[in-house]
Amino acid sequence: MSVEEWQLSAEQRADTIARIKASMATMYFFQNGNDVQNQDLGAMAAMIEKKAYTVAQVEAKTTTGVRPHHETLKAYVRKLSSLVLEAVSGTLQLQSTQQGDAMDVDSIDLTGSREFLTTETAEEALAPMLQDGASVSRIKFSTKSFGIDAAHVAARAIRNVSSTLKHADMSDIIAGRPEEEALKALEIISEALAEAELDSLDLSDNALGEKGIRACAAVIQKQKNLKHIAFQNVGCSEFGCAAVNELLVHCGNLRSIHLLNNMSGDSGAMCIAKIIERCPLLEDFKMASSRVGEEGGKAIADALAVCGHAMVRIDLHDNPLTDESAESLAKAIKSHPCLKALNLNDIAMEDPGIQIIAESLCAVSKTLEHLELELNSITVEAARDLAAAIHQMENLKVLNVKENELEDDGALEIAKSLLGLKKLEVVDMRTNQIGRGGAVALAKACVTIPSVKELLLDDNEISEAGVDALVEVLKKGKKEDILGSLEDNLADEDDEGGSNEEGHETLDKAVDDIVAALQSEHL
Repeated sequence: MSVEEWQLSAEQRADTIARIKASMATMYFFQNGNDVQNQDLGAMAAMIEKKAYTVAQVEAKTTTGVRPHHETLKAYVRKLSSLVLEAVSGTLQLQSTQQGDAMDVDSIDLTGSREFLTTETAEEALAPMLQDGASVSRIKFSTKSFGIDAAHVAARAIRNVSSTLKHADMSDIIAGRPEEEALKALEIISEALAEAELDSLDLSDNALGEKGIRACAAVIQKQKNLKHIAFQNVGCSEFGCAAVNELLVHCGNLRSIHLLNNMSGDSGAMCIAKIIERCPLLEDFKMASSRVGEEGGKAIADALAVCGHAMVRIDLHDNPLTDESAESLAKAIKSHPCLKALNLNDIAMEDPGIQIIAESLCAVSKTLEHLELELNSITVEAARDLAAAIHQMENLKVLNVKENELEDDGALEIAKSLLGLKKLEVVDMRTNQIGRGGAVALAKACVTIPSVKELLLDDNEISEAGVDALVEVLKKGKKEDILGSLEDNLADEDDEGGSNEEGHETLDKAVDDIVAALQSEHL
């Protein structure tokens, strides 16, 4: 015997709205000491009930049938309660039903509280796009969950503005939907988007996997002038990457490709590398937190080395590339003399890899503005090579080498490299086993650079006397405000006076001599 889907009668829903209205009136009175207009409360209560009922209708369905009615009722009540609290606290606002002149609306952004859209609510949300003569160039449907019915409304709205639409952000638009319904919704929206000539397409934060990517085949395949595409946090596995490579046939105008938090692995990276090779104008590539290892890293780097010379941003952070891929990465870096941002955080380079990378950085020293190398087990051995490259980076604004093993000697090398960098704004040296000597050296370097806004040294091993010396240096340089929190600093009592005093003096004198020499050069 089949179980009927959960539903409430019109009378039950009307009674619920009346109860919500009465409860909210009481809550408003005790919170604010005054009454709220009856009309506003009624409209808000009706909106809350409609949203909660939509959630319950979605929750009522499972991949195998119908959820027990008592569980669906609980979901309905939970949503009612949370929305009432949001309304009373002011975080939930009554949606406006007014429609302005369609020609004045160029951008539609649905981002906000999470909501399962129905045909009716989708028509309300997308009303400006549905009007005759609408001219919209940019849309973002994030945080609104589209089922099949709502997807048909979205498709109608998209087709109505397809002649002017250029940017489509479809990130996070199927949350909470059963797989079959989600895939069909994606297919419906994708087919409508295929009729527009897009500059950018973002499919991030959807549980796509290979099936979801193929559900978006129409829009991916038919865009001939696409400049930006993103598949971040979409479950883009090896097979998903293969699908992207297969479907993304028009790459000649691509400027940026972003992938993040996937499970692509080496095989997936090799598929993405084939795409890179077809992108002569690529400027911005990101494939982070994607489980890419040595072989995948080499494939990506080799592709970046031959895809043109226009790259300004490379982000490969949080992948176990290891130093075995360093030679290929170095070649890729050298191939892009206009590179402005390089993020190689947490890629297991260690000293041998960093030394190879450091040599290649000299090729982009005149343009690089952001350099990130945290969590790579860098010691003083590689710090010397790295410092030599940093010293040439006349446009460097942000340097991040936190969570390495630089200690005082490594910190001194970095401190010396900073002298003369006139555009430097942020120096992040947290978690590097730095003591008093290294911290003071960095402070003395930073006070010579007017542009520095932040010196981050937390989670190191600076003694209490060292902290006092550090603060004193910054005060004398009138830059005490640049020092970040030292809440997690582990004061090393062995660093106090005595046997270490000679070492402190040596470090201090080394930096003082360099500063004096630098100043004399500019007299």
